[in-house]
Amino acid sequence: MRILLDRQGWVFSIKTYLASITALYIGLAGNLSRPYWAMATVYIVSQPLLGPTRAKGVYRILGTLLAGAATLLMLPHLVEAPLLLSAAMSLWLAGCLFLALLNRGPRGYAFLLAGYTTAFIGFPAVTAPELIFDTVVARSEEIILGTVVAVLFAGLVFPAPVRPMVAGRIRSWLGDAAHWCGDILQGGRAHAPRNRLAADLVQFDALIEFLRRDDPRHADAAPSLQQLRDHMLLLLPVLSSIADRLQSLRDPDGALPAGLQALVSDIAVWLSEQHHAPAGDRAAAGTSQACTAEALRGRISTLRPQMDGNLQHLQLASLLLRLEELLDLWEDCRVLQRAIEQGTAHVAPPASAGRLRINGGSRHVDYGMALFSALSAGVALMGYCVLWIGLGWEAGGNGAMMAAVAAAFFAAQDDPAPSMMSFLAWAVVASIVAGIYLFGIFPAVHDFGLLVLVLAAVFLPLGVLLHNPKTMLSALPLTVNLVALLSVQNTYGADIQSFVNAAVAMFIGIGFAVVVTRLFRSVGAEWTARRLVRQGWSTLAGAAQGRGLQDRQRFAARMLDLLGLLAPRLAATPEGSDLASVDMLTEARVGLNILQLRRARLALPHRSRKAVEQILDAVAAHYRRQVTARRALPVDDAVRERLEASLARVGGVAASPARDEALMGLVGLRFALFPCDPAMACGAGHPAVGTDTLPCASALSAHHHTGMNR
Repeated sequence: MRILLDRQGWVFSIKTYLASITALYIGLAGNLSRPYWAMATVYIVSQPLLGPTRAKGVYRILGTLLAGAATLLMLPHLVEAPLLLSAAMSLWLAGCLFLALLNRGPRGYAFLLAGYTTAFIGFPAVTAPELIFDTVVARSEEIILGTVVAVLFAGLVFPAPVRPMVAGRIRSWLGDAAHWCGDILQGGRAHAPRNRLAADLVQFDALIEFLRRDDPRHADAAPSLQQLRDHMLLLLPVLSSIADRLQSLRDPDGALPAGLQALVSDIAVWLSEQHHAPAGDRAAAGTSQACTAEALRGRISTLRPQMDGNLQHLQLASLLLRLEELLDLWEDCRVLQRAIEQGTAHVAPPASAGRLRINGGSRHVDYGMALFSALSAGVALMGYCVLWIGLGWEAGGNGAMMAAVAAAFFAAQDDPAPSMMSFLAWAVVASIVAGIYLFGIFPAVHDFGLLVLVLAAVFLPLGVLLHNPKTMLSALPLTVNLVALLSVQNTYGADIQSFVNAAVAMFIGIGFAVVVTRLFRSVGAEWTARRLVRQGWSTLAGAAQGRGLQDRQRFAARMLDLLGLLAPRLAATPEGSDLASVDMLTEARVGLNILQLRRARLALPHRSRKAVEQILDAVAAHYRRQVTARRALPVDDAVRERLEASLARVGGVAASPARDEALMGLVGLRFALFPCDPAMACGAGHPAVGTDTLPCASALSAHHHTGMNR
């Protein structure tokens, strides 16, 4: 009931209904064969915000044209061989769906639509193949008409730009990041804000595309949003590293060295002040806080110890480098946030320029799972077609269309069956409502104005439900199926037998897709999470052995993207699962240190290089064992012994940037692989921290050249 009182929801509903009626009227006036397709398209394309509506509209048109071309290639040549035609349609659906699953952003919608729209165009045309060209043209006209009308109404009638929503999401993300920063700097290791941040950042690509399609005056802010995403991703390993270093540097009473404790406390205060600065004072606050940040950087330089191979000194130096990176990243995030909120042109943040970079184009792609999901959809469609052909059911084409839609639309989910069952349930409701209209109300409707009034009674409340994210997935199949079953034409010609046949075929098609999905496709969030974890381990083993991608920025983007995919699935796993012990962020840090060591080893003396290669081989073997065992395993003591030997060997090398980089990489591996090792704790005494410690020039050089060492 509260949803139906949403004022913005009613504005969206009225606007969308007027757009759908306009598209229907144009289709009727233009004597299109199925004008109701234009009406349905309006509801499919229309989104609460302008940017998503335009993006969906563009890709829907592209997908429709691609589907039309594919239908013209397949149907005329295969219509005399129904099984071959069904196989071709099923393979086409699987191929398009495979490409859609590989493109997680809005672009994937074009491939998804191309897959099932071919079924919509092709299967009803098998009874009149000689008219296939006219049919393709007519379906394309109807879909393009609905798309254009939806986009025009979205842009001209009470437009809702996406930029305010993006600004709100950014404030929420930075709030989670600030909360996590505060917890870590105060001695906690909160995982909930981190997991929310990782999961949300996976959705950034869609927001970037929506911002580009939004008001042209604000499109220049899209590159800033891309760069903000990259910086937010970098926050994850930086903060995780800081947490480990702080834990190791605390004495048995939980206290840090005096100088370090004051620095960490002041950084926590600085981050809190930046985040809570009033919106109107952000520009001025940014200037004053930059000065404070410079003062904090000066204190960090003062505390930097000698890089002499002493483990305690290495711990402190590593922590200070991470704290300085945190300052740089946070300053840049704030600069980018202001640019996005103000809709200004892209700016290049100065703080981390040239040092902290990530390749935002790198994503984790599960080709095997995408292929499995796509083939499952193809099998569902082919299975239904075999049933249809075997029964010789004249009206069965409607079921083939719905089987294709149901199998494809939910393919990205770990377990699509519950959503498909909901789709089926709302299709049943749509058929009941359509029957009431067709045989109880429409016989008394004699003009278009009255038609508009009687349809408004149902479609206006449905539009409000479409506006709300919680009810949208239920309202959309109800709305679209209702439009299809009503089949509004220039003349009333409802037939009870044809209606029942169409409805039953729709139910059977969707139900068949549900059964096939239950049998072959439903895996669940835990199964997918385990698969993602194993893929992460395989990537790490390959990196340690020198195989695969060696660029640290691209590797970081891929591993952190995997973390974003994994976070919501870990939240859905049952309590007590062994997956709770897996921290993919720690694994990402391991990978970054591996790649750092592979680079630094090349400039080391022969024996030191061999020591580094031995530890890399040991790490690779550890992750291969985990992949084979399909579960997390404790790291062998032999790996720790080789780490200690490598630290001793490299620590004895003459000072150089390569030596310092290798030492930091080895320390990073020690922290990541043995976080609770007492040998890493500071119980034996703190390193000297104070104004009398001397900064090391080689350490500073390493800091400015190594970038994302963890």
